[in-house]
Amino acid sequence: MATPPDPAKSGSSAVAPGDVATDGGAVTTPDGAGTAPTGEAIPAIGGAARGGTTRGGAAKPPAYETRALEVRLGGQLVLGPIDLQIAQGAFVGILGPNGSGKTTLLRALTGGVRPSAGEILLHERPLGEYRAAELARIAGVVPQQFHLDFNFTVEEMVAMGRYAQDAPAGDGEAVAAALRATGMTDLTARLITGLSGGERQRALIAQTLAQQTPVLLLDEPLNNLDLNHQLEIMQLLSRLNTEGRTIAVVLHDLNIAAQYCHELVLLDRGRLAARGTPSDILDPKTILEVFKARVTVHRQGPRPYLTPVWSRAPEDNQAVERRVHVIAGGDAASGLLEELVAHGFTPTVGIVSVFDSDYAVAERYELDVVSAPPFEPFPQEVVQEFDSLTDEAEVIIVAPVFFGRGNIAPLRTALQACRAGKKVVVITDPPITERDLSGGEACALVSELLAAGAIEVADAAQALEAASATPSQT
Repeated sequence: MATPPDPAKSGSSAVAPGDVATDGGAVTTPDGAGTAPTGEAIPAIGGAARGGTTRGGAAKPPAYETRALEVRLGGQLVLGPIDLQIAQGAFVGILGPNGSGKTTLLRALTGGVRPSAGEILLHERPLGEYRAAELARIAGVVPQQFHLDFNFTVEEMVAMGRYAQDAPAGDGEAVAAALRATGMTDLTARLITGLSGGERQRALIAQTLAQQTPVLLLDEPLNNLDLNHQLEIMQLLSRLNTEGRTIAVVLHDLNIAAQYCHELVLLDRGRLAARGTPSDILDPKTILEVFKARVTVHRQGPRPYLTPVWSRAPEDNQAVERRVHVIAGGDAASGLLEELVAHGFTPTVGIVSVFDSDYAVAERYELDVVSAPPFEPFPQEVVQEFDSLTDEAEVIIVAPVFFGRGNIAPLRTALQACRAGKKVVVITDPPITERDLSGGEACALVSELLAAGAIEVADAAQALEAASATPSQT
């Protein structure tokens, strides 16, 4: 087993205790041994179990807390003010467009940049009170940029992660386990200078694992990695977090962040734009506001998945200025509402029950929605509110709702609007014959709508196209 080289003598930026912010730190769990992608065990350090309480039941203090944190570079405010807590045992993804302050925030947490205002607490103690070596035993760091021009082998570089530890007897086991965890065992004798970008990145992560700290901070650790190694690293981080380690990671891939992180911090122009679970904050409206990108959010599983929407830029698309009302109910319009919002529309919705999925989607995007109690005819005042929204709308879209005697009124209103010359779009798949619970009235009204000039479409995508079309295109 190689003796850990002295980074101070070598000039390496790897894990010198005096240069925590830019060095490849490391990690270990407070609670148990980890496992590599191959199933190998990763040595761990003792500590409290993952979660928000100690074994005695008392609430644990946060791993990190920032209070009115501000960072200025060259006299310019680039971050803040930020008030943030990262709980012990949390798995937090830090997201945001380029220049939003992600790396600056992470560097501040490592001590690499000093706050211009506010403070940072690590385990309830001001970060500035920690000695460099002491900090290196608590928080391991994988930086975004890493340069090492000396001819160290992979094993020697990973062994640098043990520099700040006071347990030389465990060095060999820790280094070997870190190499196994990152799939680097076959490359131990290779020189760092001869590795590919992805191999260097994995060696740096291995060095951080060998350091065995309860907190792990990673700045875009998936850079230069192909897909299988990206997934291996994220699965490894997930296992380490399950065993108790606190992880904060800067990521660019929103879908990877959504699948692996338990909580997301979204930055925009140096400010905290949103924070919450992936399901809480990854929605088309927020993504459009922060990333200026249009997406559709799929929620078939427990975690959201985003796909891009290919559409004209808003400044070239006058259609989004139109007022669109969606006749919804149940979950008949959920996908349609997602598509409309993703394309820049701000539709109104109704009449729906407060227990409907369509109502939940409308509330999530803060849309104007008309609601009524379930399982009873719509009250007159609700119908009047609905009529007011449809009067203001330029386009009415009838979603494939199940119509009964209690909710037939919106369909009658749509027919009146169509006869008055308003654009009405009717989604007819599944057929109205399969959704008519009104004794035939719904079928009759849909037939009259189509005869009066309503546009028949099969699905949400076609409805969106019809709503976006100018009169000359319809």
